[in-house]
Amino acid sequence: MMISCQSSHGQDVAQQQRDRLFKAYMEVKKDIMEENFVGSKEHVVQFEKEVQNFRLKGLQLDDMMRLKKVSQTMKTDAASLKSAQDMKAMKLSFSAVTQSLFTIMETMKCTDEAVYLQYCPMEKGYWLSYDKAIENPYAASMRHCGQLVKGMAKADYPEPVACH
Repeated sequence: MMISCQSSHGQDVAQQQRDRLFKAYMEVKKDIMEENFVGSKEHVVQFEKEVQNFRLKGLQLDDMMRLKKVSQTMKTDAASLKSAQDMKAMKLSFSAVTQSLFTIMETMKCTDEAVYLQYCPMEKGYWLSYDKAIENPYAASMRHCGQLVKGMAKADYPEPVACH
């Protein structure tokens, strides 16, 4: 059951913001996969902007307190992603951002699609994917190297239950 004091318009705005955040994340992932460091800057700037604008809305108090630190970590990691001087630094920051974003997604719906957290043990990097099949963005020579860590189907996404 969904309990909320927000208007449906307010919920729509919050969901649209989370959708933009996740879409911006996926654009950065695509750039990393293509080793497009120079071209990635525009997407990284957009992603960092979405992260900075991200708000924890529609959560129970205990979830909000727990995710406040995760959200702050994600903001710090997004700033590091933005200031990365090379692809190696970008990949490190991207993996850190991925872990924070997935932790948030376990409590807040960010997309209507199923999403999978995946990991490459060789590169020690995490990424999110719409597909269970491994398509490693960190190592072009090892596209299928990696493992599925956890997945979230559409039905797994929680509904907001708090008033804000």
